[in-house]
Parts: sequence; structure tokens; C-alpha cells
Amino acid sequence: MTLEYSLALANFRKLVSEFEPILDEANEAQTRFTFIDRLLTECLGWPSSEVRVEVYEEGDRSDYECGIPRKMIVEAKRASIGFEFPPRGLTSNLKIGIRSILSFNEKVEHDLKQVHKYCQDRGVRIAVLSNGRQLIAFLAWLDGMPPLSGDALVFDSFATMDKNFAKLFECLSPDGIVEQRLERLLNPQKAAMLPAKLSTHCLDYVKYKYSSEFQENLRNSSSLVIEDLGRTTALEEEFLRECYCESGPLSQYSLLSKNILSSRYASLFSDTQTGSRTEEINPKRNSAKLSDRVMAEAMSRRPIVLLGDVGVGKTSFIKNLIHISAPEQIGKSIFVYFDLGSQGALSLSTKDALFNSMEKTLREQCGVNIWDEGLIQEIYKQQLSEFDNGYIGMLKDSQPNIYAQERLTRLKELTSDRGNHLKGCLEVSATKQRAQLLIVIDNADQRPFEVQQEAFLMANELAATWHALVFIALRPQTFHASKRSGTISAYPPKVFVIAPPKLEDAIEKRLSFARKMAEGKLPIAQIKGLSMHVDSLAIVLRVLQKSLVENKELYEFIVNVSGGNVRVAVELISKFLGNPNVESERIVQIESEGGRYIVPLHEFAKGGLLGDYAHYQEESSYAFNVYNIYFPDKREHFLTQLILGYLASDVSNVTKLNGFGAKNPILIEMQDLGFSVEQTEKHLRRLVKHRLLETEERNLLEDDYTEISLPNSFRITSLGQYHLKRWSYEFSFVEAMSFDTPILDEGVRSNLVKRVNGSSLTDRYDRAEGFMNYLASCWTDSLARPYFDWTQAKIVEHISFDRVRNKLGKPTTSLNSA
Repeated sequence: MTLEYSLALANFRKLVSEFEPILDEANEAQTRFTFIDRLLTECLGWPSSEVRVEVYEEGDRSDYECGIPRKMIVEAKRASIGFEFPPRGLTSNLKIGIRSILSFNEKVEHDLKQVHKYCQDRGVRIAVLSNGRQLIAFLAWLDGMPPLSGDALVFDSFATMDKNFAKLFECLSPDGIVEQRLERLLNPQKAAMLPAKLSTHCLDYVKYKYSSEFQENLRNSSSLVIEDLGRTTALEEEFLRECYCESGPLSQYSLLSKNILSSRYASLFSDTQTGSRTEEINPKRNSAKLSDRVMAEAMSRRPIVLLGDVGVGKTSFIKNLIHISAPEQIGKSIFVYFDLGSQGALSLSTKDALFNSMEKTLREQCGVNIWDEGLIQEIYKQQLSEFDNGYIGMLKDSQPNIYAQERLTRLKELTSDRGNHLKGCLEVSATKQRAQLLIVIDNADQRPFEVQQEAFLMANELAATWHALVFIALRPQTFHASKRSGTISAYPPKVFVIAPPKLEDAIEKRLSFARKMAEGKLPIAQIKGLSMHVDSLAIVLRVLQKSLVENKELYEFIVNVSGGNVRVAVELISKFLGNPNVESERIVQIESEGGRYIVPLHEFAKGGLLGDYAHYQEESSYAFNVYNIYFPDKREHFLTQLILGYLASDVSNVTKLNGFGAKNPILIEMQDLGFSVEQTEKHLRRLVKHRLLETEERNLLEDDYTEISLPNSFRITSLGQYHLKRWSYEFSFVEAMSFDTPILDEGVRSNLVKRVNGSSLTDRYDRAEGFMNYLASCWTDSLARPYFDWTQAKIVEHISFDRVRNKLGKPTTSLNSA
């Protein structure tokens, strides 16, 4: 509970009145027990549970550490010996330059450096030195400035504290520290600017790299055969038969621990939640029962929620269920597919967009005109019979014109209810065709949260009153948020989890299918307007299939970067085919002339690393710059990897249920390494934003919106593991990140700037080697932990760097480690 300021001031004045009589006799222990303990808790509002005393670490003992994780360190001295400060004349300014204090009083210099060292070693930004009657507060480091070179907030007497208690309370209370009031007072610029990145010196850094005519033709044809044609009506069933992959065994190439992979959805429900429960769909284990289970739930007049991360195949599962695996249960169906990801954005409402999909289905699939007179007569047979037997029916023979007009008016009233009219059209059509009405609402989670809620309400009503089998596909984070406080919290839907397939199987099937089309073994020529350079594409696809078998690094890259997302895996393959950074024409030439080409990892990974740009662009890349820094602290180049290593390890108090690690132990561990809470939180936000970490509620965090509190737990993803174990040390990755990382060593930065616009392999190697040596100079043994040691982890870089050295005729020696 926050301490009220008026009460804090009253407590302070009472404390001073009780402490002043013993001031001159108080030793350090007496000062701490009688005054500072109470100053912190009764006057500044620190809860006793968040104040630790006598904290020993690595041979040093701090008197007080405030906050969990620690945010302020207080060093206590005896009250009987006062601090001396340089004269300030008549000024009432509370700020004094730290260098002035240090040069004026040798004893104060020793004490200030003592508490400063504790803060530096333990990653705490706010340092306080107090003898009871006097208090000095300062920042243990200032962005871009040497230590102990800024100002301090100084209270030189009880009278000064009393007169300026508002400033003392504002800067050192728990809420004031969270709001960074002392930083704003002592460091108003907030940060001396980090040095400019090398990218600012590169003339064409944001240059889009245009494809050659050959690469563009290859790209277009590959996009058609790999991503687009399988979705056409002409090939959809064939595509499903050959390419659909059921949830299978875990990939052998994933770097994540098996317990995390196998429990990826387990945390969606706590043990105390009632109602919904998940059931994993795994046809390979129980194929005979799958359709029965799904159909039984669908017939229970409630929607079926298909839950799965983006790209795992929720839509493919539905279509495969209809066309391939359960046609006998579903029979002939009228299939209304409503894709909220691409439909409804321009409609007045989600309901109108759904009704538009229903009209289109009736028109195109069933050949039904919803305004056909005979159909309307049949839908409203009962209502028309009641009309004919009513009082207006008496006019049928005597005044037929009036009767006909009144009957037409009644029909207009009935058909004006669009939803009810479409329901009738679908029911009549389903009865005539002896078909089952099947409605799928897909990609609702690509729309705003209120649209998602509306979509679920519609699904619930359709299942309950339209006699339809209704599926709604959601992602875990959407379901979690709605189950906690949204629409789904009022209903207990059955949830089927769609686990990702074994990506190796999915990729092989997709490539084989694409190759059949490229080689003319499927009737793609019948598709209107199709024109492709399929011969070259067939060669590249054959090379890629062969390379995936012989070079296991490719599968490891695809599996871990995609994180089980089939859509991303296919996109990574598409980015390779026809990419402007890949010499695809050379590949085709080598194979056409009888040679044998195996795609190396660095070439395949270019699409994921650079996309279509000449240099690394964060927002268009699957790579994340693990070496980036946000504060002028050389050690921070490794903070991202330390966090990832910590969460990937079996260190006690880290790996919790289902692999999630709690936030506070992470912050405290990084503080033990000397990083501030602010530094660690910044890196956590960006790691989640770029999907190297996931939160228990699967929320993506925008690092710019720091007012949104961090979640309570984090788990490393396969993309995070791949950065930690492999990608961060590969030559192309290191060279790309050298442009995107502030370099704090002026000499290194000046040398690299000289080569920044060179595009030859020699220039690229010199940049990468220079950057790697700079990082080695920044790494200190004090950062090494059992879960991460950069000097050991980067051994994997030798292979990729030696490959470049061989090309340049350089000796294959290791990079300097210091």
C-alpha cells in the first residue's frame, strides 16, 4: 500500500524528535536501528518485506537493499560524525556535483565510492549514503558519462530534510523510483546519445535489392506452385491428399527441450478454472476416434474451438476433415467458409460480412437464388398458410388484387430479416441436397478484440439455432484473453488443440507437390492465365530437396526459425527461391551442365536474414540483433544472450511448470551480473516482440509502450534457442549485425566506418572480424555463468568464418578471444 505523503511527513518529524537527543552518541548500529530503518519504512514507504539488510555478495556487505528486485542500495554511517560539503553560499539548490563532494572530503569520498561499487556490481542504479542527520542520493551510473561525474541530491541537515521533504519523498519512495523521479532531477537529458550505428554511414543501407529477370521469374513461378495453386478449387483436394500433415512426432531438429515442446498449450488453463478443457488432436495416435469425437461435440449444439498457433494448419485441418478424413460422417455438405482475415473489413458489421459469405455459398456452391419465388414460398410455407387462413385470406376470391398485394407485403416483411431468411435458404437447400450445413469462422484473431468476441457469439448462436456444425479457429493468446475476461468466459466450449505437424514431413510433401506441378505431372496448364518458367523451378526444387536430405543444417534452421509454423516454413523456402541475394541462375546452370549443387546454410538463410534488402532491416527479418544495446554499457552486448541462456537452463527457480520462468528471478539474476532492472526489462520486451521469448498469456509486447506492465513469466522459443545456440555466431549474421549495433569503442568504430561501403567479400570479412573482436574485448569473465559463456558459445563461429577465410586464402585460425 502506498504511504500517504502527509502521514510520511508526520512520521518523519516524529522520528527526528525522538532521534535528535541521542544524535551525538549514536554509532552506526544505533543509527541504523533507531533512524534509518524507520526512515525507509515509516517515512519513505518501503514495505518491510522489500527491505533486506546485511546483504553479502562476493565478499562485500551492503547495509540495505530496497525493492524486489532491488532498486536502491543504502549505506549507513554513524550519526556522531557528520559529512562535510563544499560551501554553497546562500543557494538553496539541493544538487551538488559529486566531484566537488569527493574532492572536498576524503572520508565522504571513501563512503561514496563504497556504495557506488555495490550498485555497480549488483546492477542497481540508485545509491544512497546516510548518517541519519544527512543524506546523499545519486545515480550509480549516468548514460554516456564517466562514473561519479554527475550531480548528487544532498540533504545536509534535519532542517533541510524537513523543509524539502517533498523532494526526498518524491525521489526515494518506491513509487518515485518507479517513476524515475531522481533520474529526471539528476539526469534531465536522460541519456548522452549512444554512438551512431555503422548503418548511418552506409550510403545504400536501406536499399531494396531488385531481382534480375531470371530471379523474378523464378520467384513468381515458385510462389504459384508452392503457395497459391494448392488453394485453388481445381487442385485443393489433390493438395490435401498429398500435402496435409497430421500432428506428428516432435521434430528431431528442434533445439527446444522436449518437455516444452510437448506442453506448448498446457498453460492455457489453470487448475482452478472450470468449464473449458483442451483435448489435443493427434490422428496418428487415435485416427479411428478423431472424427467421432469432433462430430459428437459439433452435434451438441455448441461451437467447436480449434486452437493453435498461427500457421500450424487449423484451416487445413478443417478442410482435410471435410474432404479426406471424415467424409462418411459429414457426408455431402454445404460449406460456408468465412475468413475474417480477408473478409468483412469493409462491411458495416461482422454479421453482414458473414451473411455475404452465406449468399455467395448458396449462389456458387448450390446454384441458389435466394430471391427465387418458389424457394421463398417453401421457406415461409407455414407463415403463408397462416396468412391465407387469416382474415385477409377471405379476399382471395372477392378482391384478388388486394389479396395479392397484402400477401406480397407480408413476404417482404418476412424476407427483410436477412439472417432469418438466409437460415431458411440454407435449411431448405440442405434438406433438398441431403447435405450437412457446415460453417467455419476462420482467422478471427486477425481482427480487433471486439470483433473476435462478436465472432464467437455468432458461432455460438449458429451452433445452437441453425442446426449447423460450427467451427471457429483461434490462436492461444486470443482464447486466453477472452476466456479470462471476454465473451468466452460465459460459455464452456469444447476446445480441440491443433499441434504443429512434423515440419520435415510437411516440407517434403509440399516440395514434392510443387515439383510435380513444375514438371507438368499435375494439370496446372489448365489454369487460366498461368505462365511460369517451370523448367528452372523444377531444377531448383530438386536441388533443394536433395540439399535438405544431405545438409541437416537446413532443416535445423527451418524448424527452429519457424517454430512449428508451417506457413513461416513455406515462406522461408519461398524467400530462398528467386531471392535477389541468392545466385539461383548459377545453381540452375551447374545442375544443367551435369554438376552437383548442395545448398549451404548461409545461402539458404539469406532470405530469412536479409529478405529482399541489401542489408539487415529488423522489421523485415526473422533474425534479431542479440548484440544491440540501449544504454552505453559494453557488457549489455551480451544481455540478450544471458537472458536466453538463463531461461533455457535448468537453473533452480527458473524452469517452472511447462518451461516458464518467473520475471523477478530473471531480474534479480541479471542484477547480480550488474544490469539494472531498466536494462533487463527493455531486453525482455524486445525479445517477446520478436518472438524469441513467449509469455504465459502469449502476448506480444511493443517495447515502445513501457507503461504496459511486463507479464509474470517467460519461456524461450525455438527461435530464441536458435539465436542462442547457432545463428548469433554465423558469419553472415555477425556481419549483418555489425551495421546495426552501437559500437562504444571509438577506435574500432572508426576502423569499421572506413570499410562500411565496401561490398566485396574481403570488406564483409573485415567488418565481421572487426566486430567479433570488438565483442570479445567487451566480454568479461565476470559475466560467465554456467548457463552461458560467450567465449565457449562462439566456438561454433569458427566453421562459418573459416569457410570465408578459405575463399579469401587466409589461414583458418580462430578469432582472437580478447
